[in-house]
Amino acid sequence: MVETLVRFFKIIDLLENSSELRLKDISDQLGLDKSTTHRFLKTLLEYNYVKMNPDNKKYSLGLKFLNISSKIIDSIDIRNIAQPHLFELEKNTNETIHLTTFDGKKVFYIDKIESVKPIRMYSRIGNVAPIHCTAAGKVILAFQRDNVIDEITKDLDYIQFTKNTITSKENLLKALEEVRNNGFAIDDSEHEEFICCIAAPIRDYSRRVGYAVSISAIKTRMNLSELIIFKDILIKKADVISKELGYIE
Repeated sequence: MVETLVRFFKIIDLLENSSELRLKDISDQLGLDKSTTHRFLKTLLEYNYVKMNPDNKKYSLGLKFLNISSKIIDSIDIRNIAQPHLFELEKNTNETIHLTTFDGKKVFYIDKIESVKPIRMYSRIGNVAPIHCTAAGKVILAFQRDNVIDEITKDLDYIQFTKNTITSKENLLKALEEVRNNGFAIDDSEHEEFICCIAAPIRDYSRRVGYAVSISAIKTRMNLSELIIFKDILIKKADVISKELGYIE
């Protein structure tokens, strides 16, 4: 029984790394005779784990795997996956941690671990913030495709919130280049006068950056140069979350 299952999995693994294979190709590569291979393929065909191209009689993975993968993806809850790592970040930094995503124009806070320190931040789960002047917004935007970046940056309202706010597409593009070079983004009182922040990208199974994790501090107790000390642990935690979402380098 176990040997039979192993052979099924070997066929699936082989097809996973090939576009289409003939019966002979599969039997040769697995060291099985053609009749045995055909019997296994017939069963896999019956349950839609494998399909056969009627024109060239070659085999490939079936639609059953698409159905399975979509259900796995739907079951992934970014908050449940990320939250233990957010708590660890707060424990290591004693500062406020945010988990964010964006819709192309705004950043959305989808989780928050509040600092234990006495002065609290106004941000709440469900709040929105601009892309051009937040670390989370910049770090997500920086790793989009070039055409997406161009489309978003040309239509943004570059509202000035503080004297440090980026107010032009040209300056934002320069900032995004720095983000890509550094692997993290900064907000030095660009959105709120007395808040500084650093953020790192979170990638999913498709290698898309759709989320960010950030550390925010009130500048009266920690300025940006002090906050940046935590960049390595921030990037490391973002990478761990990415891997748990299915990201493979």
